[in-house]
Amino acid sequence: MKKIAFLSLIILIFSCSNETEKKETNKKENQLPLVIANEAKLKSFSHKIKVQGNVSTDKDILMNSEMSGLITQMHVSPGNTVKKGQLILSMDESMINSNIAELESQLEYAEYMFNKQNDLFKKGLGTELETKTAENQVNSLTAKLKTLRVQKSKMSVSAPFDGIVDQTYAKTGQIIAPQMPILRLVNNEEVEVTASVSEKHFKNIKKGTELKLSFPNYEMPSIDAEVESVGNFIEPTNRTFNIRTKIKNNSSLMPNMLVEVEITDLKIDSGLVIPSKSILKNQENRDYIWVLSEKEDNIYSVSQVFIEVITSYNGEALINKSDSLKEGMLIIESGARGITKKDVVRIK
Repeated sequence: MKKIAFLSLIILIFSCSNETEKKETNKKENQLPLVIANEAKLKSFSHKIKVQGNVSTDKDILMNSEMSGLITQMHVSPGNTVKKGQLILSMDESMINSNIAELESQLEYAEYMFNKQNDLFKKGLGTELETKTAENQVNSLTAKLKTLRVQKSKMSVSAPFDGIVDQTYAKTGQIIAPQMPILRLVNNEEVEVTASVSEKHFKNIKKGTELKLSFPNYEMPSIDAEVESVGNFIEPTNRTFNIRTKIKNNSSLMPNMLVEVEITDLKIDSGLVIPSKSILKNQENRDYIWVLSEKEDNIYSVSQVFIEVITSYNGEALINKSDSLKEGMLIIESGARGITKKDVVRIK
């Protein structure tokens, strides 16, 4: 009986000792730095930059008249769709018609006198001077008549291209002068988006570079496009160059609209990618990360690996491949501040 009691006491003491050791071990493990880890991955990567742009069109004009006169009929109103060559306005032609009729009469008489004088000269009954004077009169009146007819053709104004009348600045019964605005005519069937980009991105942007256009002040879907031309001049005041793209058959776009332009200046199918926040800098400003190696269950040693970052975007960094870092290696994503090469850590 005493032996059984003694054995029970020994077992109890041993159990308590093991439990104490486990608690001490757990306590030590719980004191280890706790980090979040992630793997280095081979994956597609895109880098994008965002700039503001502007919508414009070369078919956005203030129309005017080359002649002065009284508007007898304004044929269009704001919002009207017009075709190239369609009559926009007509002006009073009564005075110019009267002047043309008078000149036509004078020319008819001058031609009669020239023919008569020319016949007399051929018969030796007139002088060369008289014939030349009659001819000059015909030529002068012909030139004046031609000028009046050209002016008459300008007493009406027609649309130079298909478009929409955005606004009118003149009305029937108004007297207008040359170069006075009549209306604004706009055609949005083909517009151009222009954006200024920092010169540091010049080497990565070329014809065909992917664009995504969005319109922050309007409820409308974004538009996928590509760069159609790259400027060859750096603006000295802000160190930027221009890119352009054209959008066709989208009547929702208007001149001077604000555009947010997202430019994909780097796109690769497969590269070594790690979380950007895993990257630290040493005193020499070199980039490095902590790579993890498992020692035992959820306990990892750390090793410092220096890396070369190509670029970063949207929380990810594209880095150059090396023997020290390969796909699938476990790295500390966050919680690495203060860690040294001698430390061991736990993963959350």
